[in-house]
Amino acid sequence: MKNLKIFTPFIIGLSIIFGCSDLKEQPFSFFSPDQFYKTSSDAEAALNAVYGPLNGLYGREGWQVPDYSADQMFPRAVVSRDLLTTFNYDATLAFLGPYWSNCYSGISNANALLANMASVNMDATRKKQIEAEAKFMRALYYFHLAKNFGDVPVRKLPVLGVNDTEIAKSPVKDVYKFIIEDLLFAEANLPASNSVKGRPINMTATALLAKIYLYNEEYANASSYAKKAIDSKVYDLMPDVVSLWDPNKEDANRKEMIFAVEYTRVPNTRAGMDIAAFNAPAGSAPKFCPVVYGSQFAYINFYKSFESNDLRKKLMDTSFVDPKGVYVGQGKPGGVIYDRAFIRKYEDPQGTGANQLENNFPILRYADVLLIHAEAEARSKGVTADALLSINKVRRRAYNTSTDKYDIAAGVSTNSFIDLILEERSKELCFEADRWYDLTRTGKFINVANQLNSYYPKRLVAQKNRWFPIPASEIQVNSKLKQNTGW
Repeated sequence: MKNLKIFTPFIIGLSIIFGCSDLKEQPFSFFSPDQFYKTSSDAEAALNAVYGPLNGLYGREGWQVPDYSADQMFPRAVVSRDLLTTFNYDATLAFLGPYWSNCYSGISNANALLANMASVNMDATRKKQIEAEAKFMRALYYFHLAKNFGDVPVRKLPVLGVNDTEIAKSPVKDVYKFIIEDLLFAEANLPASNSVKGRPINMTATALLAKIYLYNEEYANASSYAKKAIDSKVYDLMPDVVSLWDPNKEDANRKEMIFAVEYTRVPNTRAGMDIAAFNAPAGSAPKFCPVVYGSQFAYINFYKSFESNDLRKKLMDTSFVDPKGVYVGQGKPGGVIYDRAFIRKYEDPQGTGANQLENNFPILRYADVLLIHAEAEARSKGVTADALLSINKVRRRAYNTSTDKYDIAAGVSTNSFIDLILEERSKELCFEADRWYDLTRTGKFINVANQLNSYYPKRLVAQKNRWFPIPASEIQVNSKLKQNTGW
């Protein structure tokens, strides 16, 4: 098994077909890039392979790892999910290996494509766009690694042999520098529109750059790129924050959903995501989802933190009527939803199975860009009128008003304003695998994660939890890869 793991990147690099869940698998075991990278069809197939691991990442680990660590939701204590919530884990935690390997599989596929595109005979404009898409995706995978693990190995070229597997970590600042380089290329070379669902355009790269600059604490750049995305008018807030999550309206909602992982009800077409089955409470099938696990819930205190007229509160619930017409409420201790709320953000009662659901998982949406702009503007210039305008657009949509009744008013201090933005991000982006990273990048994760709750009153969060441990299996096969501090 150890030798097989050493050769895995090599196999991925040469056999990109295996990295794509959207392609029909061919009975190849090994083939040379010289044999494969010839035609435009080859290049498109290779690009599909770059996207493939993203579907696998968000099948579960992509949202479980950060959201179980934060302060909005918790898992039912089965199959070690509670280890994340209690911070009672080490480098052998089963969730970390797939997170790491999915990211590096996508990076490996991108590197293989980029290294071989020169030999492909195809339209020059489309060739440049394919390279831009590959770099956008490579940047996105590295962003996932950087915000979870900090310093990580930066692979820019394909792994061609065992010797290439030995590589040390790069400082996280250098990782972000490489991410920015890739995204600047993507922004300059991606098209202004794309009819293919789930593919980035130039303004997608602009919006992601804003978030990268925010995480890298380059606040003036973060504000500038967020404002560029806002002023482009390519994206906008949808009028209704609840119907934004209606899977039957996903095409219209792309106006706000800047980039998302695409899932579908159609069986056997791409990797599945069963988050709706996790969210739906026991006994509710098929009201919220055709298959129900009842495996994760929102903390009741988080649910109660929303004002009653905040429409985003409707994306959770504390009662339901089951398919037999029986009302199920909070009940007594041990009940289905006692002292907790269930999450309705990803429900799809028309799904065809636990893993065949139409609702996509958002990686970046316009509300996020507005809040990035507000925060970066405040951190670089203070509480400007533009910063207030951005956050208040989000708030007005949440309260379904065109007045300033719920606006953050001018005159608030910069520190208080940033705290208000983080609170707004928590409510607006809840259950979108974002909150934990807001807590870690701002240094608030220990205090917030240690707040008492009725399900996990003892959480062992410590300074070392700023980063997740690098999977132990990766340390074993790369002698130059050193474990993160404290692990």
